[in-house]
Formats: sequence, structure tokens, C-alpha cells
Amino acid sequence: MKASTQGFLALALSSAIWGGMYVASDALMRTMPPLVVLEFREGISAIILVFIAARGRQLHIERRDYLPMFGVGVIGFSVSIGFQFYGTHAAGAALGSLVTASSPILIALLGAFILKEHVPLRRWLAIALAFVGVIVIVGTPAPGKDTTLGVSLLLVAAVCWSLYTIGSTSLLNRYSALTVVTLACTVGAITSLPFATVAYFHARHPLPMNLAQWGEVLYISVVGMALAFFLWVWGFKHVSASRGGVLLLFQPLVGIILGVVLLGETITIGTLAGAILVCVGVTLAVLERKPPLALEPTP
Repeated sequence: MKASTQGFLALALSSAIWGGMYVASDALMRTMPPLVVLEFREGISAIILVFIAARGRQLHIERRDYLPMFGVGVIGFSVSIGFQFYGTHAAGAALGSLVTASSPILIALLGAFILKEHVPLRRWLAIALAFVGVIVIVGTPAPGKDTTLGVSLLLVAAVCWSLYTIGSTSLLNRYSALTVVTLACTVGAITSLPFATVAYFHARHPLPMNLAQWGEVLYISVVGMALAFFLWVWGFKHVSASRGGVLLLFQPLVGIILGVVLLGETITIGTLAGAILVCVGVTLAVLERKPPLALEPTP
């Protein structure tokens, strides 16, 4: 299997895992503060990743990369996910999925300007087509939500996530995916801890209340953080930012599928049409057009 194909599979799997995150995190945040949920997610994941990376002696980085790695950890883990949790809590999971789905466009823009990647017009159109599909799937936000605040927080999260993706892509030129994710996640867990502590002491129910919630904590930390972030970063070691970022649009699609399977929700004509647009757009975005074969010179 080609390295690029493996990269796309890793990115698609991580996006699918994050699609299920909305169900688990939303359930936890109904009783727990978002920052406490965030700290559980990052702290448990950091412990697991540090243990694995230490056994493989993959924790060392050069001094010149201390600041970039710290920045990637703060922006990608503390700020981006923190704002995403609060934004989703305020605006609802549907609108949260929609705004988060704007990240591929930002990733492609930053990839073009920062990494000097060439993004052909065909790929821009494919990204736009998939994004329209997401809009059709999500529909209108739920009534009673603070959409203005939620969208503002989610937009900050989307920008930070795009910066994290581009920043980690640059670090992958010198370090393994395990090294980048482990150190960034550890930085995120440490910098989020003071804010989570304040939220903990001001909450009525700061801890999981039953085995089901502890299972949700393990899912968002072990699967949704440690595994999914490793797959996401590792995938971009083999795929360009503009091509790989569009796979993030699978998140709301997977969320819809899980809603049907696990919650018994129904599929509308609009949902089906949006899903088709997402699949077509993603397919067109990741496919590379092969150059025409050169003609042999005639004798």
C-alpha cells in the first residue's frame, strides 16, 4: 500500500473517531464543566503517550524546537479544544460540527501561504462542494442555544486547529508523529490544568457520576485523543495539508451515522443529499490528476 494511501486512511479514521466525540463529550458536559472534561481527556492521554514514547526513546527534541512545540501544544490542545468544547456547549453539536468543518478551508489557505503548497482550483472547488454538503447535513441550529457566543468560540477553535495542523506538519520534518503528539498533548494538559482546577471547585458535579460516564471519559481520552491525534499527525507526514485536511469533513457525516445507529435518529432526504456531496467533494479533493504520458520521439 502506498504511503499516501496509508496517510489518507489514518486521517479518515481519526476524523471518524472525532465524529463520535460529539456524542460522548456532549453527554459528559451535561453534568461536568467543559474544562474538567478537557483536562480528563488531555491528562489521561498524555500519561499513556508519555509511557509509550519513553519506551521508544522518542521524547527528545532539539532546543530550537522547544518554543514551536510549546506553541503547538497550547494552540492545538488547550486553546483549540477548550474553545471547541465551550462553543459546542453554547451553540449545540450540530452547529459545532458545521463551524468545525470550516477547518479544511483554513488548512488549505495556511498550507498555501505558510508551507507554499500548490492548491489547484479543482481542489478548492472540491472542498467547497464538501462544505456545502456539511451545511445541508447540519441544517439549522437547535432553538434556545446561544449561537452568537457559540459560533464565535468555534471560529477561534477552527483557526487554532488549522494553525496546529500546519505547525505540527512542519515539526514532522524532524520528528516522529509519536514525539510531536506526545509532547504537544503534555503541554496542553499542563497549561489547561489551572483553569480546570478553578472549574472543578466551582462545579456541583465535577467528576463522572457512574460507570457509563467513566467509559465516555476513557473513549474521549484514549481513543479520541491519544489514538486519533496520533493518526491525524502521522497522516500528514504522508499527505499534503490541502489534500488531507478535507477529510475532517467526515466528522459530521460520521456523527449522523452514529446518531442513526446508536440513537435511532431518522435520515432525511437533505441528510442523504448532503452525505453524497461530502463523499463526492472529499473524493475529488484527495484524488491526484496524473500527468499525461510523454510521447516517445519518432525516429
